[in-house]
Parts: sequence; structure tokens; C-alpha cells
Amino acid sequence: MMRTLIALLAATVTTAAAPDVVARIKVGPLAAPCAAAAGGKWVWVSDYGEPSLLKIDPKTNKVVSKTGIGTGSCGLGYGAGSMWIEDTSTSTVSRVSVATAKRIKAIKVGLTPYDTMFAFGSAWTTAFTQGELERIDPARNRVVNRWKLPMATGVVGAFGSVWAAGSEGVVRVDPVSHKVAARIPIDGGAGWTAASADAVWVTTPKGLARIDPQSNTVVATVALPGAPALGDPDVVDGAVWVPQIRKNSIAIVDPASNTIVQTVEAGVGPFVVTTIRGEAWVPSWKGRDIWRYKP
Repeated sequence: MMRTLIALLAATVTTAAAPDVVARIKVGPLAAPCAAAAGGKWVWVSDYGEPSLLKIDPKTNKVVSKTGIGTGSCGLGYGAGSMWIEDTSTSTVSRVSVATAKRIKAIKVGLTPYDTMFAFGSAWTTAFTQGELERIDPARNRVVNRWKLPMATGVVGAFGSVWAAGSEGVVRVDPVSHKVAARIPIDGGAGWTAASADAVWVTTPKGLARIDPQSNTVVATVALPGAPALGDPDVVDGAVWVPQIRKNSIAIVDPASNTIVQTVEAGVGPFVVTTIRGEAWVPSWKGRDIWRYKP
């Protein structure tokens, strides 16, 4: 009886229904769509291959406008009525009005920004070559604080803090005092970031590391077959979705067991997963479409 129960439980995990692909939104052949974010009633997608930001109507899955920004754009976030997009090649962060879809300003940041998000009333960006986490004041449209972080890559806001990953590990910054609350070493360095209900997750050369925000320590690791070519994950319906860039797939990790429970097909070269209104949006960074999943 016990063996039967164990077999049934295993079958339940391995045969769980795969997420539905509800749309594949086509873009231009040179666009190289990189990341998505919600802003207002729209979904915005950065084009890494073209200097543009796409505005998509999620009701029709159609691109309704295109805004000129800097080149090499990827990470983006919404706040203060604007989209904030890192433009890697020009070392700027573009601020685009959600109301008008016009570029308000190109804000000079440290060399080679890799990720940008908006949290705690500010925009935050990582400057990879500069080796810094930087805070942008939206009232002044300029960088007002910097923290050293070699090979700064991903950044996420969670648990009342800003968490940024780099070659030495993770730095946790208090957005009110602007002081470093903790530095968390990661074996082999940390790359991209996500946050679940009780953890911060960072990619590593071998897979994922789980950080407990109460103790500021790594409490679990998850080996992923797509490592080290892993993209920017997000938490979708309680699970951590990790893009496996070279495998054209997404590994879904269950935080309850710290194990991979599914691997789902994605477009060509998926780089960034973003949760938007309960769904997952995954642009094909090396392709020409944006996959939209319903868990």
C-alpha cells in the first residue's frame, strides 16, 4: 500500500498539466525581444536588437506602438507613471511615459547596465562593467546613490529591501537608510534574481540558490541542467520559472521541495520570465515572438 501511494504521488508530480501557451505574439525579425513588464493597461517589451520599446495590448495581443529608446535594451520596470528600461549599449536608462508612450529622458548610468526595476519609490539599475548597484531618483531623473558590486547583474525588490546579484554574491540594501543591510556570499557568484513568498532566488553557475531573508544565508541550492546559461527567473503561481537559454525551455522549480517539477517548451533563446496578472510572459530573445503562458 505504501509503495502504491508513493508511486501515485510521484505520478502526480511528473504528469502535472503543462502551462497553456495562450499566445505567441510576433515581432520584427531583428527585434530580439528581451523582457516584458506591465505598465498601466499595457504590456511593454524591450527590443534588444532594435532601439525600441513595444507597447502591447494584452486584450488583442497586438503591438500598438513603438517608442525609440537606447540600444541593447532589456530589463525594465514600472513606477512613477513611467517605464524604466536599461539600455546596455548606451549606458543609459530610458524613462518612457506610460500615458504618452514618449521617451522623457535618457538617464546616464554606470557602464553597461544589465537590469532595471522600480521599487520603494525609486528606479534601480545594475551597472555590470562599472560594478555597481545604482538608485535613480525619479524627481531628479539622475543617479543619486551607488553601491559597489563587482559584475552587478540582476536586481529585485522584496522583503523591504533591494537585492542585487554580482560575482561576489548578493548585496541587500535598505531603501530608506540607503545602507547595506547584508552581503551574502554565493559560491561561484550570482546572476539573476527573483523573490517568492519567503525567499530570494538567484541564479548561479550551477543552478539556483535560495536565500532566507530572515537569516541572510543560502539555505538550499537547486542544480539545473541548463546552467550556466540561465536567464532571469520569476515566480509564477508560486513556482520559480527559470529560463534555460540554450535549451529553449523553462525549468519550473517547486519552492516546497526545491526541485524541478516540470520543464516546458519556450521560444528561441528565452532570457527573461515576467509574471503579469497571473500569467507568464517570455520573449524569445534569440527569436521573433513573445510567448504568453497561463499556468
